[in-house]
Amino acid sequence: MGIFSLIGALLAINLSVVSAAGEEGTTLPFILRNENFAFEERVAAVIIDAGQVIEDPSLSPEDFDVHVVSTRMVDPDVVVYDGPREVTGVYTSEVEDWGFPADSGQYIVLDFQHVGWGDGGTTIDSGFYLEAQYTVTYKGDPIATVDGSTITPTGFEQTGVVSPVLDQYEYATSPEGMDYAYFLNDEIDEPLPLVVYFHGGGQGGDNYNPARFSNGGTVWANPDKQAEFPTHVLVPRTPGFQTDVAAVKNVIDGWIAEGKVDPNRIYMTGYSMGSSSTWAFVSAYPEYVAAAIYGAGTGPSNAALVDAVDHMPLWEWVDADDFAYNGVINRYNTWGEYLNDYKLTILPEVTLHDYPYNGWTFDGHSSWLVAYNEYVDDERGTVFDWFFSISKIRGIEDVALDTVSGVAPALPATVTVDVNHNATGVVSEERSVVWDAIDPALYGNDGPGVFTVEGTIDGVVEKAVATVSVEYRNRIGDLNDLVSDLDLNKGNQKALEVKLANAERFLERGDTHQAGNMLGAFINQVEAFSGKKLSEAQAAELIFAAEETTRSITG
Repeated sequence: MGIFSLIGALLAINLSVVSAAGEEGTTLPFILRNENFAFEERVAAVIIDAGQVIEDPSLSPEDFDVHVVSTRMVDPDVVVYDGPREVTGVYTSEVEDWGFPADSGQYIVLDFQHVGWGDGGTTIDSGFYLEAQYTVTYKGDPIATVDGSTITPTGFEQTGVVSPVLDQYEYATSPEGMDYAYFLNDEIDEPLPLVVYFHGGGQGGDNYNPARFSNGGTVWANPDKQAEFPTHVLVPRTPGFQTDVAAVKNVIDGWIAEGKVDPNRIYMTGYSMGSSSTWAFVSAYPEYVAAAIYGAGTGPSNAALVDAVDHMPLWEWVDADDFAYNGVINRYNTWGEYLNDYKLTILPEVTLHDYPYNGWTFDGHSSWLVAYNEYVDDERGTVFDWFFSISKIRGIEDVALDTVSGVAPALPATVTVDVNHNATGVVSEERSVVWDAIDPALYGNDGPGVFTVEGTIDGVVEKAVATVSVEYRNRIGDLNDLVSDLDLNKGNQKALEVKLANAERFLERGDTHQAGNMLGAFINQVEAFSGKKLSEAQAAELIFAAEETTRSITG
């Protein structure tokens, strides 16, 4: 080996030893992991990708300093927070997510307080969505890996922000100039319900904030809720009290036309100023909405509107300490008795018991926090149970009809549908229906005897269902008539007649087995005659009648 080759080999060995002992000058990427809690979206954790599996139980919050600069997304010159963020916990994880600690893993998770004000954790402020830039500094000892090496990070790079639910929302502006956020469930290819959430006052500084503040706009899209209550969500932006309800309706109408939204399961909800927007929409289109949840604001408060929503399912909320309480109670006392499907829930306080709030009591004007997240009513259940149990379609006629083997059932051109009209209540209406094509085998001799067929009803997502019962007749009399009309020699004709006579005689004795054998022999002889002594059409008619008779006597 030459001298230069030897030096190269020694350098390689030396570098290998340095790498095993500790990688100096390592810059590691990290993401922000946001979580939409009940009150607000917050940066729940920083997740560092170490690039290899870490196993170091000595890691602690004291090893990291975190600094945050938060600016408005729509105006980066506005700095809302510039300061430290306290790390409350550190753990390794096998997955790039928050809340999955493990003894070892590729990811180092820096956990923060998930409840706090003025600590740099929020992604919203004064009605605007914030973009946060985190700076992470490592101060600890070299970090041990499972392969015996160490890492000493000297820098960190923020590479992304992940907010699992809110990342599924999109943002748009209607032709009329209305901003809106929306979530469309693309897992189910059929018309789904739609929840329209109107945000409160001061929450619409930009189009990103309304869905992020007090999760009335996002809770419906949480994976556990979507699994049980699949729905689409629309969050219009209402900068002031003048809600462009026509623009909102146009968005919904477009989704209905595209087959995304069930027109009979459109739900409105909003609190404080959002309740005003809810009722602005309902006032303009009182028959459009299937049900509404609202609170801490306005409601139906004049005779004309009360008459228009007399039979709409309604659920109103207020807290006993809400400044809107007296107005709600006065309206309830004045108009509540005229509403046929209305419930007012009065909370003694706005307290959230689930993580991360664990008993934290909020301002009395925040009743929506409890309504959307934790409340279970003795009669109605959760707001999810209640909303998604409601449709303007309250019933569809069960169609039942009979036919005989080989004859297609005569399905009706219309069915009776019970429709809830918000002004008048449930009305039975005749709606046209287009039935699915029926396989003739279903009403043939080998069919199931009873089968169902679905039909598409005009303006209704739910299907009409017709139950068809098929009668199988004893047709020995028909067979005798058919045989007597055949142009056969007397011997062949007599052979067929004898088999039919024997089958009838066995039936009179109750011996269905032998009767079936005779009919089987009859069919065999007809098949032998087919195309020779009988036309194929004649043979087919005789065989069908014989098979129907066999089905009728053998079940």
